[in-house]
Amino acid sequence: MLDVNLIDPVAFAKSALLQDDSISLAQLDERVAQHEFLAHADTTLHYRLKGGVDKLQRPFLDLSIQGELQLACQRCLSALPFVLDETVRIVLFSDEAVLDEAMDSDPDLEGVLAESELSVWSLLEDQIIMALPYAPRHDDCGNDDLERVNADKPNPFAQLAKLKRNQ
Repeated sequence: MLDVNLIDPVAFAKSALLQDDSISLAQLDERVAQHEFLAHADTTLHYRLKGGVDKLQRPFLDLSIQGELQLACQRCLSALPFVLDETVRIVLFSDEAVLDEAMDSDPDLEGVLAESELSVWSLLEDQIIMALPYAPRHDDCGNDDLERVNADKPNPFAQLAKLKRNQ
């Protein structure tokens, strides 16, 4: 049986192949499926991987991922909906020196060394992790106890400003 997770990236790109599918987070590596920010791992994401060759005759993979994740708010720890909508073009290079030169000349370029076999799921995992916010949190958690505790504390920078004025 053919494993749709493993592809020959250069052949995939040069043949302009397409994978349009959905995947559950539970199918992915634990670095995603059990990520500390996930409130629920029972989420399915839609992805689209399309191969092609750019105007410089470099093979590339266009990857897009969409779905909604439930993250744990870092203030109140309740679920926070996060819309994932990522698109990236990954240019494939056969030579590391050429890759380094291309990356130096174009800081926005996403490039990788082409291997004979590439895991689509690894690409998905990397993109999901890079898309997650540094510290997900609600703008307003709606927690009255938390608001009351924070309202009682003076702003430490305001206190420093008072001390500086008094000198």
